[in-house]
Amino acid sequence: MAPRSTSSSRWDTRTAMVIASASGALPMLAIALIEPSFLRPGALPVLTVVVAFTALTVAIAVRAGRLTEGQFTILGSGGMLGVAISAYLIADPAGTRAVTSMLAVVPAIAASGSPPRVTAALTTASMAMATALSVVAMKSAGMAVTIIAVGAAVTTVLVPVALILALRRSVIAVNQRLETLANTDSLTGLLNRRGLLAAAETLLRTAGEHAASLTAVVVDVDHFKTVNDTHGHAAGDHVLVTVARTLEQTAAGPGQPGPVVARIGGEEFLLLLPGAHPRLAATIVDAVRPSGDVTVSAGSVTVQVEPTHPGSTPTIAPTGIDRGTTDTVATGESSPADHPRLGVERMVDSIVRAADHGMYAAKTAGRDRAHHCGTLTLTLTDADSAARDASDPEPAHHGVLEVRH
Repeated sequence: MAPRSTSSSRWDTRTAMVIASASGALPMLAIALIEPSFLRPGALPVLTVVVAFTALTVAIAVRAGRLTEGQFTILGSGGMLGVAISAYLIADPAGTRAVTSMLAVVPAIAASGSPPRVTAALTTASMAMATALSVVAMKSAGMAVTIIAVGAAVTTVLVPVALILALRRSVIAVNQRLETLANTDSLTGLLNRRGLLAAAETLLRTAGEHAASLTAVVVDVDHFKTVNDTHGHAAGDHVLVTVARTLEQTAAGPGQPGPVVARIGGEEFLLLLPGAHPRLAATIVDAVRPSGDVTVSAGSVTVQVEPTHPGSTPTIAPTGIDRGTTDTVATGESSPADHPRLGVERMVDSIVRAADHGMYAAKTAGRDRAHHCGTLTLTLTDADSAARDASDPEPAHHGVLEVRH
């Protein structure tokens, strides 16, 4: 079991900001006790209740470590109400305006990590409270000054929220772009190995839930080295991009959702899609041939994914494919140091090896051909699931992957 982090690292940014902002309001009671004229007459008991709620907010946040959305909304709303009440209780209008500016804190915190509806609700409530307090504090100064004070109070709330939301959108967009770059081959735009493993995991799990079949096709460009040597690498790149586009169009042809097309080597590609399509490899060869630039050889395998059975052993067993050695490897994750995709990676490699048999058979037969090499049966399960520690919210996953090829 992985050790749990201690100290302030267990708090997320939003919770830490709640703790810091709420703690800043606690000294108000001490100020009121030292300087009684700081408050309106009879306001001390009310302020005591507000400070007690603020202390409770800090205690809950410290104990929770990571506030849920519901906890944050409730505590944030209560905190804003406490700020508004505290501002109203201050006798000096200048002090009221100063404390009113604190109403911007909770909406800004919400903008950093809460859903848009929560951020909008808290921002609207904050602006309404700031407006009311500005009217109360400045009513004796005349209409013009009151309007200016209201505008300043609303701006104080709105501007930080807008800036943080814009920054948040920018960060999300950058992260999405980086994720795309990390999962995509820069030349062809197809998935690279990292992206393939993530997509294959989804396909395998979905197929396992429904005892469904997948089709895997390995495609290799014929005489690709000759293209590079004769026409240059730019021409070779053009060939790879052309083949990639043809594969994408052909993969979408069978009408099945969620085809995966990846570049798995210099001039080698993999298609993995739901359903049994034993003729797909031949269709791909026929689709590439009219380009006139190159031909391809393709090998395919039907992957039968059995339904999951808790407590059983995940295996990969060949049917109608070369048999021989047996390789066994532990899969899953027992600690953060383990590789969480180990099982999926081995399964994908086994599928590729099986389809490779067909591709090499097509090469041996003269290239520009396709060969379907049978069915591979997979069983995906979590072994030892009954032995997990139910008290651990992040249980270890164990399993055994047996590969025969």
